[in-house]
Amino acid sequence: MSGQTRSAVAQRTTARQGGSDRGGRRRAEIAEAAAAILREEGPGGVSHRTVARRVGCSLSLTTYYYESLDELLGEAGRINIGLWASRAEAVAEEVEADPPPTDRETVTALVLRACLPEGDELLGHYLQLIAAARSAPVTRSYRTGRDRLNGALVRVLRQVRSECPPELVIAVVDGAAVSALSEGRDVRVTAAQLLQHVL
Repeated sequence: MSGQTRSAVAQRTTARQGGSDRGGRRRAEIAEAAAAILREEGPGGVSHRTVARRVGCSLSLTTYYYESLDELLGEAGRINIGLWASRAEAVAEEVEADPPPTDRETVTALVLRACLPEGDELLGHYLQLIAAARSAPVTRSYRTGRDRLNGALVRVLRQVRSECPPELVIAVVDGAAVSALSEGRDVRVTAAQLLQHVL
């Protein structure tokens, strides 16, 4: 490969990775649309075509910035686990700024806020987590980002004086959520009841 050819390839690669401000914004917009579809429909709903439709851009533009679907799914997964970690970090910052709570209900509510998405997104959240098992790029991103989520939860647990490992807390919340969703019960009430046994 000549030096000129190598230079052209490097320029195309830099552009695809969002080397310019405009390119970076466009690439991020495509990834964020893929992440939203992943949260709503699971990995099966994400394709270059559905992302292009969501963004309102050409199909060729999505394949320009993300040549493979695996690359796009991996980035969407990184965005989502980052969102969940950011939510837990916000709770950690809040609880670190105030005197540590002592009553059981407040402690449980704080831990639940760090673990569960807000609003009525719970069914979609757990459906897409289960569906993620069918997509290696998404599972890799979720597994890699788990440390940041666990780290934020450790900060919350430290402030509420709980020695419970974050992995156990998440397992209890997730198990309670799936059980409650499958039986038509309130997820937060069910998770709170079980959490009080382990915190």
